Amino acid sequence: MTEPLEVHQFVPCLLPMDAVGNHTLGVHGALEHAGVHGGIWAISVHEELSGLGKPYGRYPRSGHGGPRLVLYQAASVAGSLVDFVLGLSERKTLYYHNVTPPEFFEPYEPEIARGLRQAREEVERVAAQARVAIAASAYNARELYAVGVPEVVVIPPYLTPGRATEPQPELLEELRETKRGLDLLFVGRLAPNKGHEHLIRLTSVIRSAIEPDVRLFLVGGPGPPAYMRALRRLIDQIAPGAVLLTGGVSDEALAAYYATADVFVSTSQHEGFGIPLLEAMRAGVPIVAYDAGAVGETLGGAGVLVETTDPTVLAEIVTRIARDERLRAELCQGQRARATELEGFNRDGQLIEALRRAAR
Repeated sequence: MTEPLEVHQFVPCLLPMDAVGNHTLGVHGALEHAGVHGGIWAISVHEELSGLGKPYGRYPRSGHGGPRLVLYQAASVAGSLVDFVLGLSERKTLYYHNVTPPEFFEPYEPEIARGLRQAREEVERVAAQARVAIAASAYNARELYAVGVPEVVVIPPYLTPGRATEPQPELLEELRETKRGLDLLFVGRLAPNKGHEHLIRLTSVIRSAIEPDVRLFLVGGPGPPAYMRALRRLIDQIAPGAVLLTGGVSDEALAAYYATADVFVSTSQHEGFGIPLLEAMRAGVPIVAYDAGAVGETLGGAGVLVETTDPTVLAEIVTRIARDERLRAELCQGQRARATELEGFNRDGQLIEALRRAAR
């Protein structure tokens, strides 16, 4: 008879409305459903999730008698948490969400760049003790193979349910009433790897040569102050009044932006997996995305994948999609099929099997 497996997750911060947090909770639910004991241990736990996550210092040194496995959720710097994990005698594995390469932040926030270098070093340290690891994408898996992990299983992250969030009525009305032309959308934190400058240049080209009333909505929390200043300078120089930085928004507000967007455009330079791409697919917004990191892998043949960030080339593609109803419908149909495929992926079964192999 197989001994009962215990799996304990370690994550730097357990937060609601957070991609890593959502995935960690999804894993926890899959483990419970499979009858696998374990817990979630973190440096900090949001009060909303205090019933699920606990401070890692309270991790019990004894379990239920079966094999024990530590699963580290690798996405950011963890410091003392990684030291604690590496000091445990249990077998170890990790789920690699990816860590942004530090060179993107170096010109704007050297301290963040140092933290990212440390986070990548921590991934290597945990990976050195893993016989089997899990990655959010094949792109991420290649990084783990490169640091010596013998076996990597690709399992897309657990996602929030595709619930029908109603758009915020007041914002939806405002967006519709003020719309005069083409509305472009990108969702993602204002971080240097996201390539916002290319979107601003795209908007400038469209406004000057094609559609004077174009608007670009950049939805996401603020990034490093120096990067924010650089973006605002560029907006003032080439696209004043056409680019709106919304900051972080509620689910209802986000639904309003998706409901009124003509095209979702991504010129991100690095993605370990593209959650906003899935959101756009669910929302029925045609996607144009630069092929970087795991972007093409996330789209899986849906949307329009481009090999350039040249604003003139992008402007032609984006405006054609916005104006061609038949093309839009075809793109959205393919995107819905891809969203259904991602949502239906057998995460639970593959996860449990990978964890059992990692614990042997």
